[in-house]
Amino acid sequence: MSEVAQAVPAKKERRLRARVQRARTETHRCVSFPELVQTHFLRERAFRDGEVYTGNAEERYREFEAAFQHQHGRIVSAYWCSSQPSAVALTEAQGKKGAPAAIAFHRVSDWATKDEPEIADALHECDELAVRAAQVLRGKTLHICMQLVMASAGHLLSLVDWPAEHEGKGKKELALKLVRRKLEKARAYYHQAANGQAQLYYFAGMMLSGFVLAFGSFAIGANIDLWGIDNREFFGCLTAGTIGALVSVMARIGSGQFRLDYDVGRRYPIFLGALRPVIGGIFGLALYFAVTSSLLDLFKLPTDANQRFYFLLVIAFLAGFSERWARDTLLSFGGASTAPAPQKTAEATKAAVG
Repeated sequence: MSEVAQAVPAKKERRLRARVQRARTETHRCVSFPELVQTHFLRERAFRDGEVYTGNAEERYREFEAAFQHQHGRIVSAYWCSSQPSAVALTEAQGKKGAPAAIAFHRVSDWATKDEPEIADALHECDELAVRAAQVLRGKTLHICMQLVMASAGHLLSLVDWPAEHEGKGKKELALKLVRRKLEKARAYYHQAANGQAQLYYFAGMMLSGFVLAFGSFAIGANIDLWGIDNREFFGCLTAGTIGALVSVMARIGSGQFRLDYDVGRRYPIFLGALRPVIGGIFGLALYFAVTSSLLDLFKLPTDANQRFYFLLVIAFLAGFSERWARDTLLSFGGASTAPAPQKTAEATKAAVG
């Protein structure tokens, strides 16, 4: 009898392994997260009835788990409610051909939160933050942000799960307040990480555009003589305006005052970054023509050729560094005959330099 009793569990174990292996090979089978949560709930009910991870409920859950992980990636973190078929989970699927791993947040909590609107709203905020993070962030920042969201969501769901339910309404409200505070910290981390990532894209587009402008200026200036225009002054002012724009952006990034719209994808920050050196170069050339043509008589050009060249480079650099100063300076030429205009422009110049 003892040998027969030992053979029965061994047979069940072999059958369970065979069914799990068969589920892993069935690539056409799709299991949604609600289905997985339901089978897990039935498994936990069978466990309370005495089936300690054996029987049909265990086998069915393992089948569904294998199929779900084959489709969405392995489950790296999860919280399963014991009182209701509700859960939150985090999956990680390996990317194809060197692509980064895809992390996804899954939630089924309508049964558990039907009488808890505040907790349901907080879980919806977790969904929103997870969707944004999955679409915007990359690398370690994505992993950190998603783990923070998962921790908050799991704690929220535990507040409506009877084994972990707090005694008294006051304790639950305090716990909800603390979890919301953690969720706000996760949201703040997302905004900081996403803005930093957008700054990298912006900087990449800016450097690419600056390189194209520098290469084009060198190639044209070395082979073509501009009619009636000094090549050295023209391309020097173009380059100085471009460098001024680059320095301006780097200074703003270093001071932490540079904010970008990071929810629009990677191409838009790159596009904006590519425009910045072009705008700086155009403002540098605009100030160069305005000063050398005497249209803007706020500055007195030196008579020495080298001093004149260096003076124009400084003006062009300031034009690229501060678009506001360049715009105010260009608009002031119409009132050059009035006294306040030079004073206002001088103050703007000091502000741009400072």
